[in-house]
Amino acid sequence: MQFLAIVVTLLCYGLAIFLLWREQVWNYLIALLAGHLAAPLNPLWQMLYGFTFAPNLALFGNYLDRPLPLVVVLASAWYYTLPALTVLFLYRSRWWFNAYSTALLTYGIFLLYHLLMQSLGTRLGLWVFTRSDALPLDLGPWLISAVLGALVSLVLLYLLLATHRYGLPSLLLVVLPSVLLVSLLVHGVLGAPLWVPLLLDAQQWALMLGLAGTLGLVLWAIHIGASGITLADSRA
Repeated sequence: MQFLAIVVTLLCYGLAIFLLWREQVWNYLIALLAGHLAAPLNPLWQMLYGFTFAPNLALFGNYLDRPLPLVVVLASAWYYTLPALTVLFLYRSRWWFNAYSTALLTYGIFLLYHLLMQSLGTRLGLWVFTRSDALPLDLGPWLISAVLGALVSLVLLYLLLATHRYGLPSLLLVVLPSVLLVSLLVHGVLGAPLWVPLLLDAQQWALMLGLAGTLGLVLWAIHIGASGITLADSRA
């Protein structure tokens, strides 16, 4: 998997550099770089949501007494950004149009992508959820992770569409910190009703309320994101 992460990362950067040369747009390259800046947040999500990586993974460093594997740093370039960048390319090629219905459909596709990533990672034993029995309704934590991850990709898509005509200085100002800030918003703020009772080992009724709160906030954010995508190009 580490080798695969390296290959995908190199392919993504190669395509971004090719598009920079062919279309003279920095959007793809800046977005990939932005993904790396969010990698140090991963130990925080390990602590809050309760998961750990396989001990045999090569380490990049340690934060908050949690490991930051090298594969996470490499894959962070494309893990959240690849779905959004693919849609951005289709939009610029006039193969995708920004409407509320297509934005909702796009979120569904993003969700399938993140479900696939979660399934692949857990099957290969790259990470293990240590609180897998804590969630109510026997809901798998990998599903919550995919739902939140797909929302991160959707918000990034909105930002990329809204800035796709910007020059390099504006892209550095807006897009470069985007993955870091959006991840903090989605996992840190919208996920707070869930991770707070998880962190406190609360009773099932509190976890049920927290889960309902997070899912409600996610649905609200999907609606806001889809509505924003509808008008994204007019704001660029």
